[in-house]
Amino acid sequence: MKLFSVLLLLITSTNAWSQPLPSTVFYWNEAAVQSTANGTTRTIFSGAGAILAKHQVTGISIHPEKTISYPSNANGDELFFIIKKGPVTVHLNNQHTQLDRGSVVVVLPGDEVRIENNSDKEAEVYEMRYRSVAAPDAARGKKAGASFVMNWKDMVFKPHDKGGVRQLFDRQTVMFNRFDIHVTQLNQGLKSHDPHTHKNEEIILMLEGNAEMQIGTDHQKANPADVVLLGSNVLHNLSNIGQTPCLYFAIQWN
Repeated sequence: MKLFSVLLLLITSTNAWSQPLPSTVFYWNEAAVQSTANGTTRTIFSGAGAILAKHQVTGISIHPEKTISYPSNANGDELFFIIKKGPVTVHLNNQHTQLDRGSVVVVLPGDEVRIENNSDKEAEVYEMRYRSVAAPDAARGKKAGASFVMNWKDMVFKPHDKGGVRQLFDRQTVMFNRFDIHVTQLNQGLKSHDPHTHKNEEIILMLEGNAEMQIGTDHQKANPADVVLLGSNVLHNLSNIGQTPCLYFAIQWN
């Protein structure tokens, strides 16, 4: 009976990862909240895409004086974090870095990371956990560089006629041939670009402002903390429909 239960759990888990993810807006406030010893978690989405056989984004709340730990990057997944509400201290590669909102962490398979909340207020992070359909390429990841952090205060803002951009990085990893991330500021009343498609899969993660996403022929609202998932070759664009600038992460991979 015990063996049957274990097998059923494994089958259920595998089926959950194999479910194709839709291109849509996933709403932070609609994700179910689960309590943990160190805070709370909410699974924003979990499934698979054309490029990623395993793809999960989780919102994690860390209570004051608590720590979340990832020893040896369990299961060989690659991890990417965005600090939603700080400050937190990130322990990675024998470095200890205090990060605030908008800062990011990239953790390659096999590395350990701890995220510590030493403040007296709740901290929040987005955790993106993923594994590619193609075989992981450890040599490619090592050649591109080690796991790393990027502090929001060090990200250079470059203004343009629609607002501005912070280009974080465009590099290879163990799981990705290309991992490209920037943060866009889009002024009110403007659209990011005409509706278009591209091979890369993409996430739009809203930090500030109110947007309307065109996804295929649908139009959906996206507000702060919401996560937009766009599959390969899905027609899309973003319009700022609020009274203030929109600020959002654009995360692409292939």
